[in-house]
Amino acid sequence: MKKVVMFLLVSLLSLGLACITYAAKAPLYNQNNVLVGANFNDAPGSSDMTLIFRLTADGKILVDEGSPVKYITSPDNADIVGWTQANYDDSAWKDGISGVGFADNDDNTTVPTGLVSIWTRYYFDAPNADSVKELILLADYDDQYVAWLNGVKIAASAGAPAEDPPAWNATEAGGVNRGSAELPAGKPNEARWSAAQIEKVVVDFEFVSASPVEAKGKITATWASLKKADD
Repeated sequence: MKKVVMFLLVSLLSLGLACITYAAKAPLYNQNNVLVGANFNDAPGSSDMTLIFRLTADGKILVDEGSPVKYITSPDNADIVGWTQANYDDSAWKDGISGVGFADNDDNTTVPTGLVSIWTRYYFDAPNADSVKELILLADYDDQYVAWLNGVKIAASAGAPAEDPPAWNATEAGGVNRGSAELPAGKPNEARWSAAQIEKVVVDFEFVSASPVEAKGKITATWASLKKADD
């Protein structure tokens, strides 16, 4: 029996499919959804760092590499409160284009080296959210990440801090060293999402008709409009 269980676990991991179930389902709204990411370095002074998400609803892209994003880096994110929640005021955070990180030429927004953590917030609408059957999160990252959808934790990589939310310097004493796909940045780079390093999470969610209070720092541009402008 133990061998069967171990085989199943190894098989799931080899597919890059996260099988962790969290206590609460993440709400999904038609409008004003917020995807939050916490990116951790394995140690201060590490040579590279990145976090890039693709979120799809029944195959339709909601968030992707090249999406507009609000971000803040260490130590400016030290001890801030409520930053994983949908209605958090991130107006003081910087505006960027996903992914955010440094080194390896795989980030659209480059930040200083030697960081311990980077927080990111993405705003998106999900038309016909009431009929969505499957929500998939893909992540390309170095070294660890945690993700929240509308305030509910939906994913965490191996070795990521377990606290919810984690401290800004949770991995300062050392953490798991993991490499990203290290493909050139794009808006998006489609080759990224078929790379072996990509982690896939089937998000546990439920449709909620009442949208959250719109955050004051909401990005006015959407990824769709930004992509259209580039065409």
